[in-house]
Amino acid sequence: MEEPLTRTMSGQITARIREKILSGAYAPGSALLQDAIATEFGTSKIPVREALVQLRSEGLLDIYAHRGFQVRPLSAQEVAEVFRLRLDIEPGAVAQGARTASAEDRAAAKDALTALNGALATSELKHSGDLNCAFHLALIVPRLHPVTNDVLYRLHTLSQRYVRLHLQDSGRTKRANKEHTALYDSWAAKKGKDAECLVRAHIEETRDELTEALQ
Repeated sequence: MEEPLTRTMSGQITARIREKILSGAYAPGSALLQDAIATEFGTSKIPVREALVQLRSEGLLDIYAHRGFQVRPLSAQEVAEVFRLRLDIEPGAVAQGARTASAEDRAAAKDALTALNGALATSELKHSGDLNCAFHLALIVPRLHPVTNDVLYRLHTLSQRYVRLHLQDSGRTKRANKEHTALYDSWAAKKGKDAECLVRAHIEETRDELTEALQ
């Protein structure tokens, strides 16, 4: 079925394809044919290819000779690598953010938390990945650490498909709300060490449960 776009910009198409990958509408391991996607979105192949190249750079797609673009499969190995890198970078960056955030930074993080908790409370998982990423990155104060922000954004993008699987259990959404709120409270109170410990435990717990599920 054709899904026409208001404008045929590659950025719009990238967002649409990304959402279909993250939601599982484009299943892990499936081939993404440029002609078929162009027909689906009612556009030409040029912006579709630009979108696929961008999503490959984000780590959501692989490309193979004679086969083209394919959605990257889910794997316990990728979970281990992505979450190991997050653990190497994110807790320390959050602690630093707690010490250096301005009042405006804290207000922005609070807004991000409110949006995330609202989505999780209503089981609105479609936007939860982006909102989760926005909250976590707000805690590192991106304006002061732009390179760290870029690296963690890539890691959060890669982990979104897995996090959605993790949050399909309603009990986990309630727990996530509680953990995020406790993390924000420590961070906003400038308790850098406490925030570092909380975010580390939060990442480790998610990693362990996802690893168990994938195995």
